[in-house]
Amino acid sequence: MTQVVFKGQTVTREAILSAMRAFDAEFPDSALYERWLEKESYKYAVTYAGRLYPPKRILSLATGISTTQFSGGDQTNNVFLALGFEVGNKCQMIGAPK
Repeated sequence: MTQVVFKGQTVTREAILSAMRAFDAEFPDSALYERWLEKESYKYAVTYAGRLYPPKRILSLATGISTTQFSGGDQTNNVFLALGFEVGNKCQMIGAPK
C-alpha cells in the first residue's frame, strides 16, 4: 500500500520518508531526541536505512498532527506497517545492526 488514511489525513510512504529526513537533519544522532532510546515510555521504534526512529514523532512530522492528538502503539504502528516499514519493540531493535 502506498498510502493510508490517519485521522482524516492521507499519509504516503514519501511523506514518512520526508519526515525521517527532517528528523535526521534535526537529530543526526537519533538518540538525542528526548533521550527516547533510554526511556521506557517509548516502547516502539521504526527502522529504516539502518536507523531507528520514534514512530509517533515521525508520524507527527509527516502529518502535522501534534503528538498530543493521538496515541502511540498500534494506532501509530499500523500506519507504518501499512506503508511497508518495519516496526518493533524498541528494546529488541536497539541491538539490531546499524
